[in-house]
Amino acid sequence: MTNSLRAAESGVEMLADRLNDPVVAAGVAALLDRAGLLAFALQAVDELLARGDVVADSLAGAVAELRAVKATDVLGGRSLDVSEVTANLAHLFVSVSESAPAIAELMDSGMFRSDVMALLAEAAEAAVEAKRAVDGGALRVQGPLSLVKSLRDQDVQRGLSYVIEMAAALGRKV
Repeated sequence: MTNSLRAAESGVEMLADRLNDPVVAAGVAALLDRAGLLAFALQAVDELLARGDVVADSLAGAVAELRAVKATDVLGGRSLDVSEVTANLAHLFVSVSESAPAIAELMDSGMFRSDVMALLAEAAEAAVEAKRAVDGGALRVQGPLSLVKSLRDQDVQRGLSYVIEMAAALGRKV
């Protein structure tokens, strides 16, 4: 027997031993099950690599076209300095990354719980409603007597009760 034949038999024996391992056999079976997909992926990568120069040229052409576009055409007459936008974006990314610990603390604080957000939405709607009423000329309180009289209104009573309960809860927290 020649050396090359012995080496081949030794290689076959080593492969057979490896295939006896259930994990290796399962891996080979998975590869064989996906052979068509693997062939397609390899072909796609091969074609992408073969066309690398075309892809690079296309990207360079797109960048050149973007540079040639007048920002005023896109922005309806307003000018846009790309270098300024780039600098602003860089500053924004630095600011966000520096603020990450504070943002994480805020996210963990409970401020964005759904019940808190609903409460804030209700308070904002009430503030807008009150602003419209006052802007529309509705002056409920015009002196001490009308102030005391407004305390009979159930909505005013509920609102004041809410403010008092909130003050008490705040007092317990501080």
